[in-house]
Amino acid sequence: MNAPISLELASMVLGPFDEEHQYALYEGYVLNERHIFILDDGQLWLRQVHKAPHLDHLYLDGDSGGMIIANEVEGMDIRELVEKIINELRGMNGLQFLIDVLLWTPDRGDLNLKLEILR
Repeated sequence: MNAPISLELASMVLGPFDEEHQYALYEGYVLNERHIFILDDGQLWLRQVHKAPHLDHLYLDGDSGGMIIANEVEGMDIRELVEKIINELRGMNGLQFLIDVLLWTPDRGDLNLKLEILR
């Protein structure tokens, strides 16, 4: 049986964009106060975040870019989908992920994972 997943329903501020005063607010599910799953234009994104000081349930976009982890999810129960993805990933090792998921992602370009840092 899978361990329970603790997800916090929260908001994330993303930006600034083209204009220094342009920001967007997204609602999503935060995992371990470090990562948020958000829905944008039918795609499920995973982003790294920082907790906003002195504010509950508000996070700021982190130091990395985002990653689309699922497409065409409009109308789905997002929390249920996030929990299913987390449980599936928990059940596989790194090599399985590289071979079964990352290598076979449709429309994926070449990646340089720079795994020599594991030495």
